[in-house]
Amino acid sequence: MQKKKINRNAIFTAVFGILLFLALMIYALKQDPNYNPSQLVGEVAPIISAPLTTGGSFNSEQYFQKNKWVILNFWSSFCSVCRGEAPEMEYFYQLTQQKNDKFPYFVSINIQDNTETIKDWQKNYGQSFPVVQDLKGLISIQYGVTGTPETFFIDPQAKVRYRVAGQINRNIILQFIEWLEKNPTANQNETTKAFISLRSNS
Repeated sequence: MQKKKINRNAIFTAVFGILLFLALMIYALKQDPNYNPSQLVGEVAPIISAPLTTGGSFNSEQYFQKNKWVILNFWSSFCSVCRGEAPEMEYFYQLTQQKNDKFPYFVSINIQDNTETIKDWQKNYGQSFPVVQDLKGLISIQYGVTGTPETFFIDPQAKVRYRVAGQINRNIILQFIEWLEKNPTANQNETTKAFISLRSNS
């Protein structure tokens, strides 16, 4: 009888553990990844020096602290969400090419694809901007990228103000920059709520 009681307790404990695990998994899947903040928020953005698909090299010191915002967009060819985002990145890039100081610099960073794959991707999606090649994934490690796409908002003082996990579009980028400028002291939770509100209304 005692043996049966021990077995029942063991089964109950195992079932309870499995249900708890499943509940936590469901909660994690429903939770917006933007509530998990980047450790770089509030810190000076790491310097980037890497080759470009168009030839030559990119150095972020040419862009950081130049009195303009910088948008860093990390992507990869094996990312299905990046496909939906790809046309928006081209539209946004075209905006940034206008001679208007309100538009930020746009920097596209590909993670670990070779040059031919990147060029094929850009041809398929009609993209014309230069792409920084993070061939060994070292830049993404510096920035703590956990998946693609991820987009970093870097202010004119070269500080990382926010990291967006997931798809984004040109309107959200511009509206969110405007919100960040108006709310320089907002905490991470407030900023995330503002971003999610902008995204849901776009």
